Amino acid sequence: MAVRGILSLTDRRLLRVAGEGSASFLNGLCSQETALVSERGAIPAAFLSAKGRVLCDTILVSAGGHDIFVDCHKDVATPLLRLLLRHRLRERLTIDDVSDTHRVLAIVPSEAAVAPLSSPIETEVPDCFFPDPRFAALGHRAVLDHESAAAFSSEDEHDPDAGLSLYHLWRLCCAVPEGPGDLPTDSMMPLHGNLDLLNFISFSKGCYVGQENTTRTKHRGAVRRRFFSVASAADGHPQQMLDRLELSPSAPLPPAALLQRPGPKLPGVVAPLCLPCEAKVGEELRAVFAQGVTKSVGTVYSARSSIGLCLLRSEGSFNDAEAFQNAPLPAGSLLSTAGGIPLGLRPPPYVFSSE
Repeated sequence: MAVRGILSLTDRRLLRVAGEGSASFLNGLCSQETALVSERGAIPAAFLSAKGRVLCDTILVSAGGHDIFVDCHKDVATPLLRLLLRHRLRERLTIDDVSDTHRVLAIVPSEAAVAPLSSPIETEVPDCFFPDPRFAALGHRAVLDHESAAAFSSEDEHDPDAGLSLYHLWRLCCAVPEGPGDLPTDSMMPLHGNLDLLNFISFSKGCYVGQENTTRTKHRGAVRRRFFSVASAADGHPQQMLDRLELSPSAPLPPAALLQRPGPKLPGVVAPLCLPCEAKVGEELRAVFAQGVTKSVGTVYSARSSIGLCLLRSEGSFNDAEAFQNAPLPAGSLLSTAGGIPLGLRPPPYVFSSE
C-alpha cells in the first residue's frame, strides 16, 4: 500500500494486564468480547460507568501469551489503572503502566497527506503493525518496546508534534472520535459517540459494567445524537464544495483537497483554515431550516484547519449504520457555527464500509 510515514503517537499510554486470566478479567469490565484479542490481535473496547457512560475508549492489543496491552489516551491512563487495580481483587494478575518501556506507532496512508504527493511511497507494512481495528482507512498501528520501535525511521522523529497533528487531522477526516477530547469522561453514551459503529461494542457478550443502559439504548431507544464530519470552505459554500469532490460514501475526507489555500482573499469570503481560530471546540452548531427557523442542533468537539467533528442532534433515529442513508437534518437546512461560519455536513464513512 502507499503510506505517508510512521508516526509516534506521543499522546497515548500503555497499560499491561498480565496473567492467565487477563482476558476474562477485562471481559467483565469493558464493552467488547475480549476473547477476540488472541484471535484478531487487537480490538477496540470501551470502559463504561455503571450508568453506561464512557469512561474511556481503548484498543486492547495482544502482548503475547495471556498478556494484553491497553492502549489509551495519556489523560485517562492513571484513572484507568486505578479502576483495573480496584477490580483485580484476589486474581493473580499483574497490572502496570509500561509506557516507559513501550510505545504506540501508527502508519497513515498516503491519502492523509495535507499536500498532494507527486509519488506516494509504495511499501509493505511491517508485520508487527496491524490494521486499526476501529476503521481500516485510519491505517495501521503497532505496540513496540523502545528498542524495536527505534528500528523504524519515524517521519516525525525531529518534530513529533507535527506527526501527531497529522494523525489527528486524518482521524477527523475519518470522523473517528477519541476520548477524552471527543468523549468526555463519564458524560457521553457510547452510541452517541459512534462506538457501536467502530467495533467497540458487542451486543451478544455476557454482562459487563454499563451493559444494561447500552443495550436498552440500542434496542428500545431512539439514538438521535451521532458524530458527523463538518468542513468549512473559502467561498462560504462548504456543502457544495463537499459535493464537488464526488467522494465515495465510504471514503474519508481528503485533506489535500480541503486544505489548499485559495488565491487573494476576497471581501466577505470565509478563510478556509478557520475552525481552530474562529470556531471554538465546544461551540454550538446552528441550523437554519427552510422555514427560516434557527435551532441549536449540536456541538463542535474537535477541529483542525477546516475540518471538524461534531455531535449532531438529528431529526430522525440513527440506531444503526443503515439509518445514515437518511439526511440528519431537513432538506434545505443551512448549518453554521454560533459564530456564523457556514459548514458542510458529511456522514462518517465507516457506516458505508463493507469491512
